Amino acid sequence: MTPAGHHKPQEAAALTKEQKASLANTINEAFELLRINYQHLYFSAYPEMDAVNAAKRLWLDSLAHFDPNIILKACHELIKQSDYLPTVSRMIKKCLELSSSHVLPDAHSAYIEACNAASPKQNHAWSHDVVFYAGKQSNWYFLACNREGIAFPIFKRHYEKLCEHIISGGNLPPISRLALPDTTDTPLSKEENIAKMDQLRSALNI
Repeated sequence: MTPAGHHKPQEAAALTKEQKASLANTINEAFELLRINYQHLYFSAYPEMDAVNAAKRLWLDSLAHFDPNIILKACHELIKQSDYLPTVSRMIKKCLELSSSHVLPDAHSAYIEACNAASPKQNHAWSHDVVFYAGKQSNWYFLACNREGIAFPIFKRHYEKLCEHIISGGNLPPISRLALPDTTDTPLSKEENIAKMDQLRSALNI
């Protein structure tokens, strides 16, 4: 299991017998929800059982690495949000959102953090390394010089791709922190400060 609480990526064929049965039941239940809620659209999209089975196989292969509970929850939420049948792409995005909500910041919060982080960016105390890498891939200068309406969609695309990589069991390289300049100079003593002040007064003729 990954830290986000679901299985690492794997093809449906690589699942155990019990996992495949659970996943198949979940997909069947999800399609039953679609049939009940969308009716006309459902039968227009899947007029024959062959089409239904082909769609189920696609969902099974595409969603195999998500927890069955996440798949059903994603299906329920998309049904509430749209009058149209959810695509596989929307299902994946919703499953990612639900899987990562307790360990990764949402895309907009990550964008705000990336834009507000002071330089050097490597040394910022990031809420998650994925925020740093999404900012880096988006180009820090681009984020700083463009308004949110332009910059956020670019950042969001990189961020969601990186989140999918992490949630699927992938890793990111450690952020290389920059060494800060040495600021441990010994402060001047009281006598040395007085001598410096005398030198300054002499130079200024005061």
